[in-house]
Amino acid sequence: MNVKTEVLHYLMDHPNVFVSGVMLSEKFGCSRMAVCKAVNSLQEEGYSIDASKRLGYKLNPGFDVLSKLSIEKELSKTGVQVFCFKDIESTNRKAKELSVQGVEPPFVVVAVSQSAGRGRLGRTFVSPEGGMYFSLVLSGKDIVNPDLITTSASLAVSRAMERLTGIKTDIKWVNDLYLNGKKVTGILTEGIVNMEEGGLEQVVIGVGVNLKTKEESFPEELRNIVTSYYPNGVCQISRAEAIAACVKEILSIQDEDFIQEYRDKCFVIGRKLTVIKGDMSRDALALGIDDFGHLVVQYDDDTITTISSGEVTLKF
Repeated sequence: MNVKTEVLHYLMDHPNVFVSGVMLSEKFGCSRMAVCKAVNSLQEEGYSIDASKRLGYKLNPGFDVLSKLSIEKELSKTGVQVFCFKDIESTNRKAKELSVQGVEPPFVVVAVSQSAGRGRLGRTFVSPEGGMYFSLVLSGKDIVNPDLITTSASLAVSRAMERLTGIKTDIKWVNDLYLNGKKVTGILTEGIVNMEEGGLEQVVIGVGVNLKTKEESFPEELRNIVTSYYPNGVCQISRAEAIAACVKEILSIQDEDFIQEYRDKCFVIGRKLTVIKGDMSRDALALGIDDFGHLVVQYDDDTITTISSGEVTLKF
């Protein structure tokens, strides 16, 4: 690690405590001037660091600077490589570009905001500042059951955010998280297939969480159907901390038998809905979720079938 990274990580481990420049320079084998330059650079990036000639440097708690350094600190023991951008079109798109360029999984692409975020079925995912937007790329070898990657990711994010915030969310099959009847998280998974050998080579798991996006930041036509964990914009949880928690949970859940927990969180079961696949739409009753994460439905003609893809909308 360079001096800037080492200084930040040390201050993050000792928040709200003054640390002398002399101690930092001795600890990292560099000059006091190098430490000073590192602190100045971190301050320019938005980190709230107090500097005192007599006392040294202090990182104030409650900061929320989304940077490569802060995310790497949270993911230091996972082996996940981090790419962080201020604004890009789509984290999924950038992740696939990096994969083509030879970056090996696991790695995560993070953006402060997206100008062309993507949802399922080609929809746009509105991505203003205040949210968490990231794409985690995993090797196909690490995916025990590809059919369950989307369901596992949605449950993992729900778990991680509930642990951090204490706020419970429900899952709308197959991949959206809902809070108080409004969408708070969207997930888009895409596979990269090995054309020569066949089979799943990599998986891109794109996640968009409305963490502290203010209501007025959403387009007016979406304000009745989307929400944030903290819609007033005030949140003591850093985005780096929350993203890392979600990534760790997605990694760990792959080895679990989680389908019953997913069923318990899925609020469409037992509800009347409309199934949309391409140009076809049919009314149905959601009977349950099978062991592969597929939705079991009964159509109005009493036909029972399972759905592995498509869209469902609830009927009221």
